[in-house]
Amino acid sequence: MASLMPSRIAAITQESFSSESLVKSLRPWQRRFALRQFLRWLTGGIITGLIVACLVLAISRFLPWATAHYWATGLAGICIIVALVVAIRYRPTLARAARLADKHLALQDRVGTAWELRDNTSSLAGLQRRDALKQLQKYRPGSAISLHPGRTTLITFGVAAILLILLLVLPNPMDAVLQQQATFQAHIAKQVSTIESIRKELQKQQGLSPTQQKAIDQTLRNLEGKLQQAKNETEAQQALAEAQAKIDQLRDPQSANRAQGTASASTALQNSSNANLNAAGKALASNNSKDLASALKNLASQANSMSASQRSQLAQQIESAANQANQNPSLSSALHQLAKSVADGNQSEVNDAANGVEAAAAQNAASQAQNNAFNQASQNLQQIANNLAASTDGSQNQNQAQTPGQAQKPGQGQGQGQSQNQGQGQSQGQGQNQSQGQGQGQSQNQGQGQGQGQGQGQGGSGGTNGAGKNQGKSEQVFVPGQIGSGGQSTQSNDNNNGVVESGNTVPYSQVIEQYDQMAHDAIDNSNVSPDMKDLVHDYFSTLEGQ
Repeated sequence: MASLMPSRIAAITQESFSSESLVKSLRPWQRRFALRQFLRWLTGGIITGLIVACLVLAISRFLPWATAHYWATGLAGICIIVALVVAIRYRPTLARAARLADKHLALQDRVGTAWELRDNTSSLAGLQRRDALKQLQKYRPGSAISLHPGRTTLITFGVAAILLILLLVLPNPMDAVLQQQATFQAHIAKQVSTIESIRKELQKQQGLSPTQQKAIDQTLRNLEGKLQQAKNETEAQQALAEAQAKIDQLRDPQSANRAQGTASASTALQNSSNANLNAAGKALASNNSKDLASALKNLASQANSMSASQRSQLAQQIESAANQANQNPSLSSALHQLAKSVADGNQSEVNDAANGVEAAAAQNAASQAQNNAFNQASQNLQQIANNLAASTDGSQNQNQAQTPGQAQKPGQGQGQGQSQNQGQGQSQGQGQNQSQGQGQGQSQNQGQGQGQGQGQGQGGSGGTNGAGKNQGKSEQVFVPGQIGSGGQSTQSNDNNNGVVESGNTVPYSQVIEQYDQMAHDAIDNSNVSPDMKDLVHDYFSTLEGQ
């Protein structure tokens, strides 16, 4: 019996329980475990994608996020793709399948040990493989390994899916904000296109120097960039105001004075009874250098044939025009020289003085052309600001309309919308339902009173069904005034009162120029809008003409 035991063990080991048999038996289990892992990772990726999408859509209900749906879809897709890649990349090997089979079937590491001893040819290893395969063959992978997801997984998936559907179906309160932003960006794009057209037109201006053209072009380019980055109308209007201020800084601060001096001299010459002086005045008014040269040439010829008394009378008329042109020093000096040479009867000096008048007029024409170019650019930017404000207010009023019967009562004085037309001088604005306001000045519901610059203006008239929420804004600009005699007076500036003692009486003509310069210096170094600056300039020009 003892001699038969080795032969019996050898016969058992020679049966079909080799390593190839073990591999063949583990293949179905490996595929089943791989499929279960793939489905689990795929389900987890889908659930994770749904949760991430819900989070993105939930955030979009508190913050205006135009691309939230795209981000939700993209992130959900990324979660699913990552899950699939991980499931395929880390699919179970035969060794792991053996350990999973032991764990799932409670085989007490039989299959795992058999896999580790698969290359061992000893009788004991063969017996161990035989026992492992025998136990493994009692089960079938399809019935032993379930592919159905657990209850927790199904509940989580259902909750996430329902939540996602609700977030997609229910109205998003941020949609109205996004629509307003889209409308605002459309208006901004339109205004940027207008600025681009203005920039190209200014490049063709003949009155601007290359340096000035380059500065304006760079200012407009920067404005386009700021407008494209603006998030609301306030930022856009601020960018427009800054661009207007920069363009205004490029102006010659004395160009307005020179133009006023030229206009005054032209008026004085046109009032002359001398036909040649009258023609010269008209030529100055129209900046017609050819007609001016012809008129001065005829004047020189006429003066050569006049008597001394006639020349003296003609010189007095020219001298009067020179005095009127005191705001244009070059023209005033040239006219003074012309008057002196006419009175002296020196033909050569008359011709030289006439050339000086022509040179001063040409300089003034060039300065006026530059000033007109700056004015045109500033007015175009103001028009853009007005158009942007009008379009924005129109879209807001659509969302804030009141029902009939909620109109304001007479006397409340609120106007719906804004007045967008520029202007100078005194104007009256009719508010809603008989409310009136008077002010001197410009559009955009700003006004300025004469003297201290106080006043108010409400532009436009409102309807009875809209919400009149836009009211005029007044900005006070204080201009120093002359304190006359007669006791004490009180000045008020920013709600601070001060007593001013009376001084000596001085002639009006001696102080107006000084106060004019003080006012110009004050507003040129401040953040006052260009229209306000023009208003103050015109005010003092009117005072000087009186």
